[in-house]
Amino acid sequence: MGLLGKLFGPRNQPYVDAGMALTFKLCRSLSLPGWKEGLPDYTQEEIAAIDRSLSQFQKIADDEVSGEARFHPELLPDLQRMFAGKALEDLASSQWANSDEVPENWKAIASTYLKAWAARLEPLTLMGLSDLLAKVGCKDEAKETVKVILLVPTYAEKLWGKNKDELFGIVLAQAKEALRTI
Repeated sequence: MGLLGKLFGPRNQPYVDAGMALTFKLCRSLSLPGWKEGLPDYTQEEIAAIDRSLSQFQKIADDEVSGEARFHPELLPDLQRMFAGKALEDLASSQWANSDEVPENWKAIASTYLKAWAARLEPLTLMGLSDLLAKVGCKDEAKETVKVILLVPTYAEKLWGKNKDELFGIVLAQAKEALRTI
């Protein structure tokens, strides 16, 4: 099994496959920084955000057990990827989301969103990317991004588990609205 298979599981997962294809396409067509041969290359700022997030999680876990918390080695990579992805998403959002102006470094922000998505496969990360792309005038790319989000039903159970219909509905409703307004 190749690297992508190890990271994301078996092929034939339309949401994951479309998201990976979108990642490769956007990196190439928009000349996004921070990717080498389809793999993320993290900036110092991204590494610092990830390190802060992992340290905060470790501290909370240590406080909870009143000592040094240890995690099962099979679970640790998934936990690290989850916290790293959230840290990257937060970093990307913090750089532009509350501004009316188009950020000069929008390509770096878009790259960070894609790295965050690759870590967690979270559709709301793609929504942030779509919003950014629409804001900078890349409307076709923004629509393509939303179309990937609309494929999340093919992966929702693996992503969120069973009985997450309300969350699932909210994500799809936001994506459909975004598609109408882009």
